[in-house]
Amino acid sequence: MDLAPGVTLGLVLIPAGEFVMGAPVGESALDTDEQPQTKVQITKPFWLGKFEVTNQQYRCFSASHDSRFIDTNGKDRVGPGPPLNEPLQPVCRISWHDARRFCEWLAALAKQPCRLPTEAEWEYACRAGTTTPFSFGAPDTIAQYANFADASLGGLKPWALRDPGRSDGAAASAPVGRYQPNPWGLYDMHGNVAEWTGSLYRPYPYQPDDGREGLSATGARVVRGGSWDDLPRRCRSAFRLSYDPVYPVYNVGFRVLLEPN
Repeated sequence: MDLAPGVTLGLVLIPAGEFVMGAPVGESALDTDEQPQTKVQITKPFWLGKFEVTNQQYRCFSASHDSRFIDTNGKDRVGPGPPLNEPLQPVCRISWHDARRFCEWLAALAKQPCRLPTEAEWEYACRAGTTTPFSFGAPDTIAQYANFADASLGGLKPWALRDPGRSDGAAASAPVGRYQPNPWGLYDMHGNVAEWTGSLYRPYPYQPDDGREGLSATGARVVRGGSWDDLPRRCRSAFRLSYDPVYPVYNVGFRVLLEPN
């Protein structure tokens, strides 16, 4: 769909279906909030952003937004590092409330309901029919599909936890679409920037009618997908993280969900 002259937003139609949400015991010993697994029904198809919302797209809504850069700090040098604000990089440093306001703006433009995906919708779309930790299967191919904390992060943040044996070619966020998509044609579901969902962070088993999808409720909101600053385990389909909805986080963005008319 068109957002402005020369600026479009691609969407992928996600079919209705059923999946098992969460991770089996033993997939990641550090992430026990991913259990117990639950069978979840996605009763209606929906359109989901093919890519994470970019700076260029977000500026159609908020022209003054600046995702800025990553500071470099070290002996005898302090200054700007890699930019995060290039047009095709995913927008970041926006709060959950900012992401919701973009969705409201887009809904008016598209003349159809637009919102953040629920945590269940996000994982369903990320898995794309798979049951493995990553939608692409073998973890050793991750650098083809995801921008994560790898060897290229060493020059930017030498103190950071990272996988020094692999390189995805990007120290910080990369332009959307650089890596291979998941089986349903969605890009950057693993890594690049993590993504706000509409859901409150609450324990499993996932119950969509227990209030966790309430937009007026207070509490931390779920972030999914991992980022360029996260180890592979945090980029898995089941990984959950949360932030206060007022925080504009340096490695968190979002993608949009449009409901068919």
